[in-house]
Amino acid sequence: MSKLSGLLRKVNKALRNIIGCRDDYVRPKRHQWENAMTTHLEEYLRHYQALENPGYAVLVTGEWGSGKTHQIKQVIPDAQRYYVSLFGIQTVEQLHAEVFAVASPKLAKAASVVDRASDAATSIGGLFALAGATPSVFNAVFRRDIKPDRTLIFDDLERSDLRLKDVLGAINSYVEQHGFRVVVLAHDEKMTAKFGTMKEKTFGQTIKIVPQTDEAFENFLDQIKDQRTKRLVEENRNAILAAFHASEVRSLRILRHVIEDLDRLAMTLLDEHIQSREAMAELVPFFVALNIETRAGRLDRQALMNRQGVSMRYHIRAHGKTADQLPEKPMLLIADERYPNIELENNLISDDALCSMFVEGSYPVGAIRQSLNDSPHFLKTQNVAPWRVVINFDDLDDDIVQEAVVKMEQQIEERSATASGEILHIFALKLMMVEYGVQSGTMDEVVKQAIDYLDDLRNGGNLPPRTTDRRWMDPFDQAFEGRGYWVTEAAKPYFKRIWNHLIASRELAFEDQLPEILKSLLGMVRSDSKQFFEHVSHTNNGENLYALIPLLHHIPAEEFVATWLGSPNENWRNVYYAIENRYSHGRLNTDLSAEEDWAYDVYQALMRKVEEAEGFRAPRIRRVVPKVLIELANQRETE
Repeated sequence: MSKLSGLLRKVNKALRNIIGCRDDYVRPKRHQWENAMTTHLEEYLRHYQALENPGYAVLVTGEWGSGKTHQIKQVIPDAQRYYVSLFGIQTVEQLHAEVFAVASPKLAKAASVVDRASDAATSIGGLFALAGATPSVFNAVFRRDIKPDRTLIFDDLERSDLRLKDVLGAINSYVEQHGFRVVVLAHDEKMTAKFGTMKEKTFGQTIKIVPQTDEAFENFLDQIKDQRTKRLVEENRNAILAAFHASEVRSLRILRHVIEDLDRLAMTLLDEHIQSREAMAELVPFFVALNIETRAGRLDRQALMNRQGVSMRYHIRAHGKTADQLPEKPMLLIADERYPNIELENNLISDDALCSMFVEGSYPVGAIRQSLNDSPHFLKTQNVAPWRVVINFDDLDDDIVQEAVVKMEQQIEERSATASGEILHIFALKLMMVEYGVQSGTMDEVVKQAIDYLDDLRNGGNLPPRTTDRRWMDPFDQAFEGRGYWVTEAAKPYFKRIWNHLIASRELAFEDQLPEILKSLLGMVRSDSKQFFEHVSHTNNGENLYALIPLLHHIPAEEFVATWLGSPNENWRNVYYAIENRYSHGRLNTDLSAEEDWAYDVYQALMRKVEEAEGFRAPRIRRVVPKVLIELANQRETE
């Protein structure tokens, strides 16, 4: 089988994308299109620069981060422009003041002096006296002195706080009243719909720019300090740019972030990883595509988790369906269609590591290296668990995979695998092999084999009990060691039976330990009630091991109360706090509902002790009856 099946999948995907692309045969190559658009921008702006008093402005549009400002500044050098950002402009006067600041810095400075000293302005006389305490009048005088000797560039039109009508009116005044050449930059998707007829009154030409990707790439590459990373990015330049273009995201900001993230990724890799050109040729575009998709908001944590399972389940559900019967396509598969030569379900990097990088911004060195080491590029089959070899059967030779299958069967025979995730991987692969006809038997037989396996582990004391963490299943829920379980739609109900038996068995294994745990807890009640408080309820100290584990109901209520009240008086209050805190926030109705009857029995036992007590002992007991137990008793009596 070798790597042929993986290659065939890529070829098949490429063919599907080629067939599905309706317009490619009439389009020029992308680099030709970009160069033509860039040349058109330069050509038109040079023509516009040569005009005196053109009577209209030029609107330059482009998507966020597409490099509009950079390209305009390249065509119109600093000595030939006045650049004004409209970001945050709230009044027309403020807009004019921004123009003064760049077109006549000395006058603008004088205006600021007037603004700061308006109380004394009338005593100065001359031009300042004309302004008085009304900077708007003063600014009007300054406007008459501005000469249209340079091109005015207004950037960030959509980020102005002015009404569009007002800002266009102010811009138009520089065109019609002062004879300026004016270039306005705007994000087209946000602004075009709002222009209406106002656009024609102000703009005589609209030009949509396309990012100068190659030039931007060079600039971003130059910013990389680490030479090893720089070589990696340079060697994979074409693949990076191909993925960027395929994404149809025009933001050079995103491209810059992707290059920076490649630098971070490279820092986690070993030399042997980077030196494998075949591995990097697969890893880099895969990383770039998923990075772009998450930065563009088209993929999230949910879409990145269990990628292979998502793809497999969709194709199974869609098999044999007509177009109008197809299930909703997952975001991952929609994204995957944008990249003809990249498999977004690729397991070069685990789902958990991808979420860490693209969602949390953290690059887990160990998880990234482990993922690569487990991939077919670096997998040393003699050093890894057999399931890791079998799950990569697409990319490995048949004899290697078969050898791993034999070892996996030996694990089952010897009951040697005890980690829950590894057990689930083994039997998920067994279900897959039966379904695909690689092994004989039925899925029911695989389920029985798994149940027997788990029972034998538990009976032999080799099955780890559930932990006391309420999220104890997280390390093997849906995936283990970065790999999702190979579970098809047909195998799902069988795998669920195995899962349920595993969870039940680990909970039973925990219950097997209960006698020792309860003995320990009663010992704490007797001699170290502070430790009991920290073990059975949420506190700011201690481990709180059993805070959400229902287990106290296994202690007879009478024995618990007798131990409690038989301890030194100074211990009583901590036990009170432990019960009160344990059952706060309605936990008797949720996590600890199994203890509700026991809690009521404890209350009744305490009341009996009050009735039996003499002297100060009776009020002392009454004062340590937890309020939460009194409320429970009142509720039951009402019912």
